[in-house]
Amino acid sequence: MSVFKSLVSLAATAGVAGAIAVSPIFTLKAEALTEAQVLERLGSIPVFTITDDKGSPLLGAVPTQPNVKPDDSQLLFFFLGPDEAQMMLSQVQKSNPEVGKKAQIIVRSMNDAYTVIRQNKDKKVVFQFIPSKASIDSARTILTAQGVAADKIPNVPVFFAIGGQANNQGLLTMSIDQNGKKEQVVPFFLDQTDLQNLLDRAGKDQPDVTKTTKIQVASLFQVLDSMISKDNKPNPEVERFQFVPSRTSFEYIIKNSKQPATPQVAPAKK
Repeated sequence: MSVFKSLVSLAATAGVAGAIAVSPIFTLKAEALTEAQVLERLGSIPVFTITDDKGSPLLGAVPTQPNVKPDDSQLLFFFLGPDEAQMMLSQVQKSNPEVGKKAQIIVRSMNDAYTVIRQNKDKKVVFQFIPSKASIDSARTILTAQGVAADKIPNVPVFFAIGGQANNQGLLTMSIDQNGKKEQVVPFFLDQTDLQNLLDRAGKDQPDVTKTTKIQVASLFQVLDSMISKDNKPNPEVERFQFVPSRTSFEYIIKNSKQPATPQVAPAKK
C-alpha cells in the first residue's frame, strides 16, 4: 500500500469516535514480526526531505564537535513534520538563494527513508530523523510529569493510551475498516493532539472507557524494535500495531498531492 493510501485510511480512521476499546497488556518480546513486516508498517509514516528540482536531496555538512577531528561526512534530514521541513527550506533559500530557488519539499514514507539509508550505509552520509516541535514538547510535558529526566525524552516520540483499573490496565485499541472487514488495531500516534482529540470525541459515547484512559509516550524506535522477532514467528497482538500520521502531515500531503508518489531521493553522487 502506498504512503498516500495508508495516510488516507489511518487519518480518516482517527476521526471516527466511539470505536475504541482497551486490550490487556501483553509481553511484546514473546513473539513478533519479521524485520521486513515491520518496515512495511513504516509506509504509513510520512517523512519530508529537501531536494533539488531533480529530486536529489540537499546534503549539509555534519556539525563539528569540540575535540573531535572533522571529517567529510554529509548530513541528510528526514523531517516528520512539514512545518520543520518548511523552516529548513526557508533557511536554504535565505542562505543560498541560487540553490534555494530550485529546492523543494518532497514527501516520502519512512519505509522509503530506511531503504535509502540501507542503500547508502557504506557512504559518508549521516541520516537524522527530525520530529515535529509539537511532538517533542508534548512528550516532554508528559514525561516530566512522570518524573522522567529531560535527557530521557525519546528522539522520535510516539503516543499511545492505556486504560482500565490499576491492576488490569491495557492498551487502547481502535476499530478500523480494512478491505471491508472490521479490525482492531493498537494505534501509535505521531502527534499527541490527534490522540487527545480522538479520546475527547470517543468520550462523548464511551465515558466509562475514556475517563480512566491516560496518554503515554514511547520511542518510535523502541516500539519498532519490540515488534521484530528473532524467530520470525508472528504474534497477533503485535501485528495489530499501526502508526497514525499527524493530521498536519495528512493535510499537507492532500494539499500538495500533485507531486509524484515516489520521487528519486537517493543521495546525489559526488
